[in-house]
Amino acid sequence: MSSDWAAAIAQRERVLTAFLDAEQEQIALACHALARAFARGGTLLVVGRGAAATDAAHVAVEFMHPVIVGNRALPALALPNDPTGVATLAQLARPGDVVLAIAHRKADSELDGLLAEARGRGLLAIALLGDGGDADADYVFSVPSDDTAIVQEVQETTYHVLWELVHVFFGHPGLLEEACVTCSDSAVSAQIVELAGATAVVERAGLRDEVAIDLVPDAAVGDRVLCHAGVALERTAADQEDPSGFLYPFLDEQEHDLGAVLADVQASTLRKGVEVSALRRTLDIAALDAAAVELAERLVAGGRLITFGDGGSSTDAQDLAADCLTRGWPALALTNDVATLTAIANDVGFELSFARQLIALGRAGDVAFAITTSGSSANVLRGLEEAHRRGLVTIAISGSGGGRLAELDWLNHLLVVASDDIPRLQEAHATIYHGLLATIGEAA
Repeated sequence: MSSDWAAAIAQRERVLTAFLDAEQEQIALACHALARAFARGGTLLVVGRGAAATDAAHVAVEFMHPVIVGNRALPALALPNDPTGVATLAQLARPGDVVLAIAHRKADSELDGLLAEARGRGLLAIALLGDGGDADADYVFSVPSDDTAIVQEVQETTYHVLWELVHVFFGHPGLLEEACVTCSDSAVSAQIVELAGATAVVERAGLRDEVAIDLVPDAAVGDRVLCHAGVALERTAADQEDPSGFLYPFLDEQEHDLGAVLADVQASTLRKGVEVSALRRTLDIAALDAAAVELAERLVAGGRLITFGDGGSSTDAQDLAADCLTRGWPALALTNDVATLTAIANDVGFELSFARQLIALGRAGDVAFAITTSGSSANVLRGLEEAHRRGLVTIAISGSGGGRLAELDWLNHLLVVASDDIPRLQEAHATIYHGLLATIGEAA
């Protein structure tokens, strides 16, 4: 069993490394595009298909409630996980908004429809898809794996990186202004990145513009062309000096600044991948095996898995419960029942939000499974205490050295990720609960 964990962790590192190596530039450009949209007052609208619905909720809460000191709250909303998501988009979307679509496999017809609706309305569109996935979006990121658990974890790293690094550009307000590659008083050199009939999309220092290419016969992607006022005038050599550099040094300096920031974002993206891979290698496999054995025993004996957590961890708890149900095991996430959760929080206090639910729902033989980044959330602690009193097996995943959970000698299983970096430890948390379910397997 231990070798299975090691192999699974190694496979995650290979896929994540390959993905980030290939997509680092596009991720940086997507961060810049997102920052420009937010700077203009746009809202991020997120939809997750199927099991990715919990990822959509995770994205929304991260952007709306930043946990990194100094980062501003950004408007984001998770759309319904059904065909009405397209209708909701049509009702809510405004010019300048962004749609982020997530699926653990290829895009389905509903997701294609939502993206088409978004593009038709002029929204920035980003798609996170499974192996071989493609879509009509400005940025498409396809994870090269047929294992949906690995796809989800790589996507989680990706949307965490988008959330973390979009804030880099807010420190460079000059890079968020509207820019036209070809609108200066002199011609500039740019590279063709897309062709469509008599027009081309050209890129210069991370900025893109559309130009007519009638004057450049047989133009091809990768060619450098001299552009002015929306028209490509002629081909230029790759090493030819940009004619605008002499006349407009400020423009050149500003664009070099963008290139430097984009390069920093790319480097940070790669570092974050290295960091989460290193965290996964530090997991206590013996502790994981012990938790998997007792979880399997309780489920086989007819117990239910009851999951809970706050914020991004609540979406992980929902993901865990949904994945458990998919495998044929009984499971429920306490945060799915929003009416009960808010009623308890309003009437008796948020610290009892999970404990009161467990009084009614928990039975001896069930498993209470808490996910928390701090290990010290009052409502999580009270929930586990109530579960213990009622004879449930108690399992918790935490960061920060376990927090107050590490002081509980009655806690059956505490699985700690040795980090205070919330995005990275959440990504490692996903590896833990995916690995536990993979170890348990399908219900008979």
